Amino acid sequence: MILINKQVKMRINRLKSTAIAIAAVVYGFSLQAQDGEALFKQTCSACHSIGKGKLVGPDLKGVNQKRSEEWIVNFVKGAADFGAKDADAKAIIAEYGYPMPNQSLQDDQIKAVVAYIAENSPQEVVEEVTAEVVEEVPADPALDPANASDEDVMAGLHIFSGNQRLENGGPACITCHNVQYDDLIAGGLLAKDLTHVYDRMGAAGVNGILSSPPFPAMASSYKDNALTEKEIFQLSAFFSKATSDNVYQHQRAYNDNLLIYGGGGAFATFAIIIFFLFLERKRRCVKEDIYKRQIKSACSK
Repeated sequence: MILINKQVKMRINRLKSTAIAIAAVVYGFSLQAQDGEALFKQTCSACHSIGKGKLVGPDLKGVNQKRSEEWIVNFVKGAADFGAKDADAKAIIAEYGYPMPNQSLQDDQIKAVVAYIAENSPQEVVEEVTAEVVEEVPADPALDPANASDEDVMAGLHIFSGNQRLENGGPACITCHNVQYDDLIAGGLLAKDLTHVYDRMGAAGVNGILSSPPFPAMASSYKDNALTEKEIFQLSAFFSKATSDNVYQHQRAYNDNLLIYGGGGAFATFAIIIFFLFLERKRRCVKEDIYKRQIKSACSK
C-alpha cells in the first residue's frame, strides 16, 4: 500500500512538473508576443502591415509560413548583404527598388516580432461566393495628394527646398534628396532621388515614410522634429506633381558644367594669386637691401 502511494505521488509530481513547464512555455510565448507587438509598432509598422496590403514594403501576413526563422533574421539584420547571396532576398529587393535598412535588433527580438506576426496573421477562410453586391464608399478626392490644389503643390515645393521652414524645425528635404524639377536647384546626393517616389510608392507609402521614417539618418533627423500632417500632405502633393510633370522638365547635366566652371574657377584663382605675388615682387626687388647698403657705403666715403 505504501509503495502504491509513493508511485501515485511520483506520477502526480511528474504531472505537476509537466503542467508547470507547459505553463511556462505558454507564458513565455505570451510575453514574447507582447514584446513583438511593441517592436513591430516601433520599427516595422511604418513600412509593413499584417493582412492590410502593401505599404512601403510587402505585407507580412503569414511570413512565418513562407520563410524560415533563420532566413527572416538574416534579411532583417542585413538585407543588402543577404541579398547578394540569396536569390529570394535579391528578388524582393529588386521588386521594391532598394533594400530594407538594416535593423539594430537582436535575434530574439526579431523572433518575437515573427511570433507576433504569426499570432496576428488573418487565417485564410474559404467561403461560398454569394451574389451579394457590396457598394464601395469612394475616398474623399480632397484627401488625395494627386488632386491637391496648386497652392498645396507650391507649398510642398517650398517645404522641400527649405524656402518654407518646417513647423517643428526639421531639416529641409533638399539637404539629402534631389527632385528633377525646373523650379528647384539641384538637391543633395546623400539619399535616394525622389523624382519618381510618388509613382513608386503612392500616397500611402510616402505618408508612411514621412510619418515614421524607417531609415536611420532620416529617423535621427526628425526624431524631435516630426513633420505635421499638413506638411506631409503638401510634400506628397509636390511629389505627385513632380512625377506627373517629369516629362516636361529639362534634364540637368552637371558633369560638363562641373568641368568648365570648376576648372575655370581653379585657373582664375591661381592666376589672381600669381598676379598679386608679381606685384609684391616688383615693388620690393630682391636686391633692394644690397642696393641700399651700397648707397649708404658710398655716401659715407
